[in-house]
Amino acid sequence: MKHFTRLIAMILAVMLVSITAVACHSATPDPIGPTGPADSGNSSPSTGETDAPTEPPTEPPTWPTYPENRKITAKQAFVYDCGSGEFLYISGSESETVYLASITKLFTAHVALQYLEADDRVTVGDELEMVAWGSSVAGLEEGNVLTVEMLIEAMMLPSGNDAAYTLAAAAGRVIDGNADLSASAAVNVFMAQMNQEARLQGMLNTHFVNPDGIHDSNHYSSMGDLAILGKLALEWPAIIRCCTVARDMMTPIEGRSFAWKNTNALVDPASEYYCPICLGLKTGQTPDAGSCLLSAFDLNGRKIVIGVFGCPETEDRFPDTLQLLQMYANQ
Repeated sequence: MKHFTRLIAMILAVMLVSITAVACHSATPDPIGPTGPADSGNSSPSTGETDAPTEPPTEPPTWPTYPENRKITAKQAFVYDCGSGEFLYISGSESETVYLASITKLFTAHVALQYLEADDRVTVGDELEMVAWGSSVAGLEEGNVLTVEMLIEAMMLPSGNDAAYTLAAAAGRVIDGNADLSASAAVNVFMAQMNQEARLQGMLNTHFVNPDGIHDSNHYSSMGDLAILGKLALEWPAIIRCCTVARDMMTPIEGRSFAWKNTNALVDPASEYYCPICLGLKTGQTPDAGSCLLSAFDLNGRKIVIGVFGCPETEDRFPDTLQLLQMYANQ
């Protein structure tokens, strides 16, 4: 009887062990599920799909390069680092006189934006009669209604002297507090404000006679002052937006549409001089000033302003600028 009782106890013990093992196995998840590895802590259900392939690294922007022995054609030139406030290169002295031609329009925009909002509406008036015959224009007509930003684009792309006078007259009336001021009087008020603002900004070797840059022996700047101007222009989003547009079909609030092309080939993807890190800024050209360009570049957050003045041919300002960028960008 003792043997029988012991046998029964052994059988019950074996059964208990088997039941416990089955229960433990049922409570433990399989390390490998039917569609792939078990969840590793991410709350999203596993789909069994592998991660998408990693995108290849973006290639750094490139632009035309030139032989190191290529001669810069500009009579005057500089490379300025906006962050350090230092010249990386300058062909003469900072105070050396420069005829800036239509680069003037950058400062016209800078002053106007202190008194007008970018979306303010402006009606073109008889200030058009003040525009020099045969000079560059955007095609504005009396009675056209445009926003301030449209007028800035009209100055920056086709280098419209008509837009410069329209903007100067509108801002001059606001500065004077007299909406009925004549066009000539309003422009005079604006010019006085331009010269006062130049002094306030430390541009002590600069004097403006007109808002468009038509040559006058008393309308001048310097390389040091133009470096300041380039830095100031970069502070206005409206100016940079306009400066970097290659071409545009502009429809004003009132008036016919205009087809404008930027005179700065550095911002035109269709140009052989296209530079994707160029932020503008403005071309200029008169017989006395030669071919000029004040430009800016974004080198991974580092802002560089380059000026070339007195180039003999219109196209020379672009390779001159790119060669200076190539020579001094990494300093």
